[in-house]
Order: sequence, then C-alpha cells, then structure tokens
Amino acid sequence: MADMRGMTLVELMVTLAIVAILAAIAYPLYTNYLQQSRRGDAWQALTTAQSQIEQCYAQYFAYNNAACTVTASSPNGYYQVQIASATTSSGYVLTATPVASGLQATDSTCSSFNVSNSGLRSAANAQGADTSSTCWPHDARG
Repeated sequence: MADMRGMTLVELMVTLAIVAILAAIAYPLYTNYLQQSRRGDAWQALTTAQSQIEQCYAQYFAYNNAACTVTASSPNGYYQVQIASATTSSGYVLTATPVASGLQATDSTCSSFNVSNSGLRSAANAQGADTSSTCWPHDARG
C-alpha cells in the first residue's frame, strides 16, 4: 500500500514562492491591460462630444455659443470632457482627462486626449509630452 502523506512545509513554501513570483509579474501586466482598454471610453466620449458641438455649430454657426454644451463625462465614467477655454466661433478643442479619483487616474502614459474641429487628435502623458501615437488607436489625424 502506498504511503499517503501530505506536502512538507518546504514544498508548500516553494509552491507559495512560485505563486507569489507569478502574481508579481502578472498583476502589473493585467492592470496595464485594463488601463489600455479603458482608454476607449475617452475616445467614445470625445466622439460624442464632437458630434454634439458640431450639431451646435450647424444650429448657431458658432462653436462658442452659450447654448453649445457637451456631455461632461464619458459613458463608463472614467473620463471627463471639457471644451477648451480658447474655443472660438470657428474652432474648438475638446479635452478628455481621467476622473481624479477614478481607475484611470494612474494612467500616466495617456493623461489627456484632445480632438479639434480640424480632426487633429492628440494625447499627452503626465509630464505633458506628446503620446498621440501610443494613446490613439490609429494615426494622430482623424
């Protein structure tokens, strides 16, 4: 009859060490993947806001009319959208930034997304450097 005994303490500790090492590698990769997938919320929010402000322009022939407003938050609530204060009657810039206390607040690679009336799309990291090619799903032009 085979001797049935459990794991020794050393075997258990080795197993736990392996699991801990795998978790230490996998968790940052997983959170990075989640941040990247949530960036689509900013793209969708900017597309919606761009449609709203273009509709306003069609009605009032100016982007800076007081009646021109855009939806302030993204569909999933990860980003907030603002019309730049430099918006004129003939041009605008919309900016999406992570909600301060939200899950995307730690996304230092893509800290803000911008889109203008000319279709120019840009993004910046936490230090303000251009990260458009990383943050937008396609090239930096619409």
